[in-house]
Amino acid sequence: MVDAHLTGHWERLRAPRCRLLPLLAVVLSCSAPTAPEAEGDWGGPDASLSLSRAGGMLNYTCGTGTMDSAWVLGRDGRLTATGEHFFGGGPLPPAGRPPHPARYSGSVEGDTLVLTVTVTDLVQTLGPFRLVRGGPRVQELCL
Repeated sequence: MVDAHLTGHWERLRAPRCRLLPLLAVVLSCSAPTAPEAEGDWGGPDASLSLSRAGGMLNYTCGTGTMDSAWVLGRDGRLTATGEHFFGGGPLPPAGRPPHPARYSGSVEGDTLVLTVTVTDLVQTLGPFRLVRGGPRVQELCL
C-alpha cells in the first residue's frame, strides 16, 4: 500500500508541470517564425513576376523569363530558382528567340521581393528588381 502522504507529494509535483504545458505551447507558437510566402503576382516599374508551385513567368521591359517549379523559398526569405531568360527587342526571328539558362535569386520581406537574374551562359546580371506583391504587371515593350 502506498503512503497517502507520498501520493499527495507526487500529485503536488506533477500539477505545476501540467499547468505549464499549455503556456509552453503558446510561447513556442508565438516565437517560431513563419516562412514567408512568395506565390502570387508581384510587380514593379521594370519587371513583374507571376509565381506558383508550377513555376514562374517574368516579364521585363525588354525580355521575358521562366522559373522552374523547383524554386525554393527559405524560412529566412531567400528565394532561389533556375529557369530561362529570353531577350526581347527588334523583329521576332522565324525560329523564335533563343533561351538562355538563368539563375534567379532574391529575398522576400513582407510584401516586397527584391529579385536578381543571372544569365549564366553570358555571365550577365539583370536587376535587382524591386517588386511589390500585387504590383503592376509589366508588358514586354522593347523598341
